[in-house]
Amino acid sequence: MKANQYTNIYTVLKWIFSILSFLFFYQSISEFDWDSHFIPLFKSAFEYYPLGFISVFLMVILNWNFEAMKFKILLKSKSLSRIRLFFTVLGGTAISNFTPARSGEYIGRSLLLKGVHPIRVTIATVAGNLAQVLMTYGLGLLSILVVYIFFDFYDNWADQTSYIIAVILCFLLLLFLFLSKRIIEFLSKILPSKITSFFKLVKHYNFSVYGRVVVLSFLRYCVFSAQLFILLQLFSDFSLPFNLVWLVPVAFLLQSIVPIPAISDIGVRVGVCGLLFGDYISNIALVQSVTCLWAINLILPGVIGAFFLWVSNFIKE
Repeated sequence: MKANQYTNIYTVLKWIFSILSFLFFYQSISEFDWDSHFIPLFKSAFEYYPLGFISVFLMVILNWNFEAMKFKILLKSKSLSRIRLFFTVLGGTAISNFTPARSGEYIGRSLLLKGVHPIRVTIATVAGNLAQVLMTYGLGLLSILVVYIFFDFYDNWADQTSYIIAVILCFLLLLFLFLSKRIIEFLSKILPSKITSFFKLVKHYNFSVYGRVVVLSFLRYCVFSAQLFILLQLFSDFSLPFNLVWLVPVAFLLQSIVPIPAISDIGVRVGVCGLLFGDYISNIALVQSVTCLWAINLILPGVIGAFFLWVSNFIKE
């Protein structure tokens, strides 16, 4: 009876979250003025650079496949196929897009892997996200240093103080990575037992395992960065200097500071890109590039994930 109740709760939650996801995506898509702001200009740009846009769309598969590979490594499960984990990741994305700090990601993945304990799913998701956050902050700070030392196109905001702060932050990041295991051991001694159990599970990931996760996080970061820079070039007719590629990690770093739902931060993304690239390409090209990146990496996978979440109710495990 308890097993049936457990299954029924999962089924009800999947129905609720899949319906909420569809409603949210429908509202988000319908509120955007696609006809006048995006579709005509996108068609025009696609006619000139079809291979460029096709490559950007194919990178979406790479992007989420790397995330699924990370998830599989961290779950330490050989029975789960990569295809199933790929759609499980998209299911988590469907919910995370409209929840603060991507908190719904854990819920979506747990609902689609009811044979795996939710704590294992949560820890694997947190560990994977941590590696991705380290890429965002580490490479973002590194790019700020490169921009400051080797380029002079942003002297107005890169002063001596920002240089010192960036160096200190990079040093602290490296120090944290080097001492992370000792920090976890120290915290496990002073925190309550319920929390220390979490740290004990995290410590199960040895260096070789988590090293592969970091490499996959780096590859995913490279794919996403390449998508943004290619789209900026395509919509601006390649008027953007190629040395500005160093500003892409800076853009991701600045965007990550604002704690709002991923699908709702298109205005923040446009604002940040306008701050960094606005002197070189038009505001229309910025809006087009960011909107396209937002649509193919969040809207499209989210809709597919919501559909898979809904269909999973009819699939017997």
